[in-house]
Amino acid sequence: MAASNRTITDLADDVVGKAKPKAGKVKADADDLIVEAKEDIVEVGRKAGSSAKGAAASGKEMAANAVHGLADAARQMAEKLDDGKADSSNAKAAEFARKAADGMDRFSARLKQKELDEIADDARSVVRENPAIAVGAAAIIGFALARFLKSSGGRDA
Repeated sequence: MAASNRTITDLADDVVGKAKPKAGKVKADADDLIVEAKEDIVEVGRKAGSSAKGAAASGKEMAANAVHGLADAARQMAEKLDDGKADSSNAKAAEFARKAADGMDRFSARLKQKELDEIADDARSVVRENPAIAVGAAAIIGFALARFLKSSGGRDA
């Protein structure tokens, strides 16, 4: 065996010298991957936001049409209630139904005209000013949704 004049420190320096360029390349590759991942995340977020806005716009249109349909139903009810006698309770109920239908139509028209951000701002304002009404409305909507889901599910058996 030939004796080497090199020390362990010399060998370590050689290893470090050879590893540095490779470590630098690995770091550069990792940095590139991080940049690409960030770009992908931004793109996915943009697409998700776009999809959510499209769904919200579609929901807004459906809600406006549903309110308009309720207004039509209220008008039909008013016609059935109207018995031609101005002082009867049916005539008063018919008038109330007509006024409610007119209000629903105005709401439907405003809903169609407003942008989603304006609607969200209006909703926040209503909730801040009338928290009890907001909680009650949420409970009613939740109850109606539960009834709807219950009636539409479980028909396969």
